[in-house]
Amino acid sequence: MIDMPEEYMDHEDVYALMMEALDGELSDSGWAELESHLRARPRLAHEWEAMRAVDALFRNSPILHPAIDLTRRTVAQLPSPRQRLYAGIIIYVMLLASGLIPLGAIAWIAIQLLPVVAQPAFLRGLWQAGVEFLQLLQVMTTALLGGAGEFVRQQPAVLAWFVVIVAVIILWAAVYNRLVLQSRRVES
Repeated sequence: MIDMPEEYMDHEDVYALMMEALDGELSDSGWAELESHLRARPRLAHEWEAMRAVDALFRNSPILHPAIDLTRRTVAQLPSPRQRLYAGIIIYVMLLASGLIPLGAIAWIAIQLLPVVAQPAFLRGLWQAGVEFLQLLQVMTTALLGGAGEFVRQQPAVLAWFVVIVAVIILWAAVYNRLVLQSRRVES
């Protein structure tokens, strides 16, 4: 837990009292506590007055309702079906072009690199890099499995938990399958 100064925690309590007071949910003892805090801290009293002013502003503001014919006027301002069709075609062509431009760039790069890639020395180097990568994967897998085996050897409870988890999964899969098959039989 984060250590907070006592004064900060006290401010949070005072702010909670302020919120309850604004909502009209503060008891008489809460009002007395809030007033004592506000007398002791002029800065908080200033904030309380600002909060009360904002609350009064919200409570006294008229509730605005949309105009009666807002829907009709909004629908009338929408573009015609022909304009929507043209806009849709333009957007479709732009999206198509934005997909074709990267493909064209990739094709151009491939054509530029084709003479380099087709050289036997490059292919040999690529093959050698692939073989070395597979060897690296083999070493990593061997180390990972060896470490896991050593961990299980030192902590046999891990293996027991793994077996329990697998058994629970198998059990619930069987229960689920049975329920699904029964519901299908009932539907038939």
